[in-house]
Amino acid sequence: MAGFADEETEEDKDRGELKYQESKQYNSEWFICSAYDNPKNRRVTFEIYGLDTQDMYTKAWAYDAFDGLFRFNAELMNPNRKEGRFHYIIERLSIVTVNKKRELKLLPEPTDEVPELPVYEANRKIPTGRMDLKERQRLREQMDMLDIRRAENIAKKRQATRQRVLQHIMRLKEEDKQKKANVELKIEEERKLRYKMKEENECREREEEAKLDQMKKIRRKAVEVKEERTEEQDEEDYRQLRARWRLKDAEKAQLLADLKARKKREREEKLADAERRGDHANQVQARREAAQEARNIRVKKKEASRIKAILEVKQERERKSKLSKERNNEYVQLVHMERQPIFRDQLKRTEERRLAAEAEQEAYSNYKDRRSIPKKIKMKGKAGSNKGSKDTASSKPKSKAKAKSKGGDGTDTEGGVGTDGEASPAKPAGKAIDPEKVLDAVEAKMRKEMEEERKREMKNKKREKKIIEKTQACIGKENEHNAQVRENFRQSVTLKEQAEAERRIVLKQKQAEVQAAEERKIAERARLQKVREANIHKRELARMAALTA
Repeated sequence: MAGFADEETEEDKDRGELKYQESKQYNSEWFICSAYDNPKNRRVTFEIYGLDTQDMYTKAWAYDAFDGLFRFNAELMNPNRKEGRFHYIIERLSIVTVNKKRELKLLPEPTDEVPELPVYEANRKIPTGRMDLKERQRLREQMDMLDIRRAENIAKKRQATRQRVLQHIMRLKEEDKQKKANVELKIEEERKLRYKMKEENECREREEEAKLDQMKKIRRKAVEVKEERTEEQDEEDYRQLRARWRLKDAEKAQLLADLKARKKREREEKLADAERRGDHANQVQARREAAQEARNIRVKKKEASRIKAILEVKQERERKSKLSKERNNEYVQLVHMERQPIFRDQLKRTEERRLAAEAEQEAYSNYKDRRSIPKKIKMKGKAGSNKGSKDTASSKPKSKAKAKSKGGDGTDTEGGVGTDGEASPAKPAGKAIDPEKVLDAVEAKMRKEMEEERKREMKNKKREKKIIEKTQACIGKENEHNAQVRENFRQSVTLKEQAEAERRIVLKQKQAEVQAAEERKIAERARLQKVREANIHKRELARMAALTA
């Protein structure tokens, strides 16, 4: 990272001794790349210094991390090859920008810029022999001037950085102040705009209310005129309505009679159809049971014959197996008798070797005891005793309590269903004093009859609706019941057919399994026979080789 003396910690300032230097060009600017080694802090530091901009960037690694960079490099794995390691790192160092900040980063591959060793003055006169006082003073002053110039450049750079930071802070403050002023101005403008919109909305609401009042007055007058004009028309409509009711009642009675007759005929047909289906099903079931019984008898006969053949084959195999075992036992006894003398001699030689080893060990122990120096016994001090402590930790089981919350909040609401009728002007209540009392009584009576007619019409509509709904529900239930009966019968037939098919499949699978088992047994028997013959051949060869040896 780029930095100066005041931005570095005391530990970073102590980079250690300069071990290696190279020059490298970054962005058309030459930098001096230096490698420092600090054994005290166990750290390696790389520093690059720009010759034109005088920028410095550093990057450090601890010894362990630095060695880890070369764990897969066979040439630079040796820590003693320091110059090769420094050159390897400088080749891969690059200046990158991270979050608007330039940093020194190690890339996995070498960069396009190739580092070079610094070129010193070739024709410079190197003092040899003794130097006079003036020459030494001049060299000392030149060395001091290098540090002074570097300090001046660093101070200039730091001052310029501080000025830029202060200017940036002042600019941010001015921008923030301007933003706040703009926000306040926008808030004031929006407040004024809202006040204006509120006044306009209030004026609009007052105008709408005035229009509504005017329209209500006009509507009220129109309603009064329409009521007066439609009273006679209502009486005629009620008269026609009563006639239509009578016709509808007659049609409904005829419809109900036809429906009952049709249902009766359908019920009789269903009963007759069910009896025919039951007889047919019984006949089919009887034939199916007879066929199944005959099939079961044939299957039992076949199974008995197959079991008999299997038992005969099993007896023959047991006889051959018993004969083979007897021959194997005879051969094993013969081989055992031939190997017993060899094993006896081998055990004897093993015992002799063991006794010789014990005697040699005993002789070596006696020789070591005679040559050893006697151990000095410490007579002073006290012998420490080891004390052991055991910590026992006891844990108490914790029980978890389950919180149960029971709550029920039920509210019953009751509501009434009302019907809306035609609007009628209010009738005068109490005793009438004016001379038109008789006309008012007649009008009240007519209105009451009209209201009763309206209620009867509504009840009649509800009655018709309920009759239609019940009729449809009855027809739907009957259809569902018929569909369920047909589906049950279809499922029972399907289940029986599936059971028959499953039994046939199971029988085929059993036959296939038996055949496959027989084939496997034959193959396994052939394989075992081949293995047995191969083993016998090997043993015969080994026995012949042992006899010839």
